[in-house]
Amino acid sequence: MQYLIWLIPALPLVGFLLNVFLVRDERQSGLIASAMVVGSFLATVAATVTLGGMPEDARRVSSVAWQWISAGAFQVPFGIMLDPLTAVMALLITGVGGIIHVYSIGYMRGDARVVRYFAYLNLFITMMLVLVMANNMLLLFLGWEGVGLCSFLLIGHWFERKTAGEAAVKAFVVNRIGDAAFILAMLAIYDNFGTLNFYEVAAGGQAQAGFLERVGELAGRSFGPSWQPVLLVTGIAFLLLVGATGKSAQIPLFVWLPDAMAGPTPVSALIHAATMVTGGVYLMARAETIFMASQATQSWVLWAGALTALIGATAAVAQWDIKRVLAYSTISQLGFMVAACGAGAYVAAIFHLLTHGVFKALLFLGAGSVIHGTRDVQDMRRLGGLREKMPTTFWTYIIGAGALAGIVPLAGFWSKDEILGGVSAGGNLSVFILLFLSSLLTAFYMGRQVSLIFYGNPRDPAVHPHESGQVMTLPLVVLAVGALIAGAINLPFAGLGLLNSWLSPVLHEAPSAINLVLASFATAGAIAMSYLGWWFYTSHASKVVPGKEDPLYHYSGDIWDGMEAGWYIDSFYGRTVVAGFKWLASFFSRVFDPQGVDGLVGGVAGLFTWGASGVRRVQNGYVRTYALVFTVGVVLVLGYMVLR
Repeated sequence: MQYLIWLIPALPLVGFLLNVFLVRDERQSGLIASAMVVGSFLATVAATVTLGGMPEDARRVSSVAWQWISAGAFQVPFGIMLDPLTAVMALLITGVGGIIHVYSIGYMRGDARVVRYFAYLNLFITMMLVLVMANNMLLLFLGWEGVGLCSFLLIGHWFERKTAGEAAVKAFVVNRIGDAAFILAMLAIYDNFGTLNFYEVAAGGQAQAGFLERVGELAGRSFGPSWQPVLLVTGIAFLLLVGATGKSAQIPLFVWLPDAMAGPTPVSALIHAATMVTGGVYLMARAETIFMASQATQSWVLWAGALTALIGATAAVAQWDIKRVLAYSTISQLGFMVAACGAGAYVAAIFHLLTHGVFKALLFLGAGSVIHGTRDVQDMRRLGGLREKMPTTFWTYIIGAGALAGIVPLAGFWSKDEILGGVSAGGNLSVFILLFLSSLLTAFYMGRQVSLIFYGNPRDPAVHPHESGQVMTLPLVVLAVGALIAGAINLPFAGLGLLNSWLSPVLHEAPSAINLVLASFATAGAIAMSYLGWWFYTSHASKVVPGKEDPLYHYSGDIWDGMEAGWYIDSFYGRTVVAGFKWLASFFSRVFDPQGVDGLVGGVAGLFTWGASGVRRVQNGYVRTYALVFTVGVVLVLGYMVLR
């Protein structure tokens, strides 16, 4: 088992190294990269089965390769672990990741930098596995930064396109804001616990304690006299929350994700649906004991998730780009997960993380199939009537859309209903209303998108669609099956909550029970809003024209403009933060740099020049000058001795 768990991140790392140093052929690159991730998935399955055979209270395997940092009392091992939470995350990363790798072979065929693409894709899988398998906070942060780097590289894969380059930089910079808070949280954890290990780790022949098991010791302690009565645990939890808002695209740091759609569509499916953006949710689940010890931070988490869910859902309603609809939808669904963590329903959050990873990857890859089959058309106003030309893409997309809308018995219904039930049971009525409205809007914009893409007549005669090849459609079928059955892992009936019981050693929660009234309303609302979105845009298809306003604009006006612009949050940052930094940079380049830095350096040089000009008069090469200087020197020395 010790060697098996190292095999999980090692295989995609080997794929990365092979593609960087040896492989030059496009076909070989895709096959090697895909084989390594599939191999990692099989190793994860074997390790998970072995883990399941252990006693419930002993389901944690940790292995230390070496003592990574050893500086006095600061000891950090380079070690990974496999426990129930890590296992489900690794299964999602390698399972969905392997499918996306296979899909990429067809989607990226003919690309000028396909070997580099697959190398980065393998490196991303490696870093994501390091993130979820790390046995200490610092190694988790290494994976955290690693996926941020890979996100930058993959979003900017087509860097010759200005939008792709700018989107990559934007994603990188915005995430650094959250990362700064993460670093402060780590410093506070080490300062108060003396370790960054999550749990006890055996390294260097001795046991090293873990901080998650000692959080209770913080109760009642404060930062210091000037910060009372703010509790230390609240400060740590809040800093971790800020870190999570960057990675999991929550308010106010979600603005990078819609622009990240400038990268290749499989990148959107892997990074911005199934894996990287879930890193913040995973962090909160892993640090559950810290968040649960701070009720104040729990409220922040709850409201941040709920507001993000609503903002993302409303913005998705008004988008024309097929991928931006799914991008804002991802922001909204991540809001559901974060709100679940805020309500203490961590199992429900992980449940929705898993199901969402499957059906949102299906939707992104389905969108990629549409883009591929229409020669890079992403504006839904130019599409229409594709269900006959692209039947496999159509039927699999319908399944993914239904799962996202929360229609029974698809996977999204079970996980989203569990979140709504958990929030409702906690008595958070206002938050429940926001989430319920968000779920209704989700069903509406998916009905709208299905209608605009697949129904009606083709709106642009220049678009000649065709079905994608099997290397792209077979992954869609596999993910569609997953979207159909994934809800079975945690059915809210007696004895069927498998995920709940599996995660119980890590997330200590009572088994969930279905609320039939709530489930009925949620299902009826999802079906009604999906049909409303489909019916409205099908019946108003003649008014959907490229360059023209949406048919709903007539009824909403300025509100529609706000939704289409993402409520101007990105614009606000552009006019304040970005403009402020540009002004500051301009000031430094125009004033401070030439007159300050250059002036100082020039002044020092001028001072030495002035001094040198005086010395130069003495060093003139004439013997009489040197004799005079010698005589003056002797007189001064003698005078000093006499006066002394």
